[in-house]
Amino acid sequence: MQPRRLTVQVGSPATFRVATANFTGVLSYQWSRSSDGGSSYVTIPGATASSWTLAAANLGDDGTVFRVTVRSSDGSSRTASGRLAVSSMPPVGFADGEFLPEQWTVSPTPGASGVLPSHTEERVAVGGHPDAFLKMVYQIPQGAGSAAVVYLNPAAVYDPTSQGAVHVIDYAEDCIALQDSELKSVTSELIIKQGPRRYASFGLGSAACTSSAWNASQSSAGLTPADFALIDGPECGPGESCPDFSALAAPMTFGFRRIAWGTGGDVVAHGIDNWRVSVWRR
Repeated sequence: MQPRRLTVQVGSPATFRVATANFTGVLSYQWSRSSDGGSSYVTIPGATASSWTLAAANLGDDGTVFRVTVRSSDGSSRTASGRLAVSSMPPVGFADGEFLPEQWTVSPTPGASGVLPSHTEERVAVGGHPDAFLKMVYQIPQGAGSAAVVYLNPAAVYDPTSQGAVHVIDYAEDCIALQDSELKSVTSELIIKQGPRRYASFGLGSAACTSSAWNASQSSAGLTPADFALIDGPECGPGESCPDFSALAAPMTFGFRRIAWGTGGDVVAHGIDNWRVSVWRR
């Protein structure tokens, strides 16, 4: 299913598509929708193509799960689903495609051994998607299998107390793998700093960067507090929302984390361009 999650403003169309592989025979499609998070579905009459478009989303469609069942004439079938989030207003956006050094703070994360990875950052004026991009080179510490570095943009701040409670967050970036071996890889995640805590997106909010060409499909939509994990700071207490999306929450500063995977001593090079965060309100 593409996308797995989609966020739109009221009145905008919402389109989901399904791709298939390894089927034999003639395929047929049937779309259905669920208003209870996927517990039960209702068939959508006439929705029998490989894509489905809701012409104009309204607030009643928020949280709807759209599912497609693909059947083959040989008797096999599979299902896939995508979730829709709907906002009554446009998002508050933050973006950077220039990566001037003074606009970012950089902090490596200690590994299991407590050793900080060696890392370098370089703004390259050409060769991005397009133009300038940020090139990062990490050396994985000996005895470790990964190296992680957090980048925060101090200008990318959202304050729920003055701008409103957060409904969901969309994150996107363009990435490229510059390493010389398939045994090395990179993962990218959205970072939220809120008070003394930092959170990283995971699951659908985490994307692998493996292509040696610029990949514009590194995106995560509809992120909720459940899509983030605490990476440093005090543990969350009983009854706390971590991160806190409410209208009483502390300001959020956004950034990203890159994790390079390999073996101790490996040098892993990778790049980022067109970093984008969209904060949607209900």
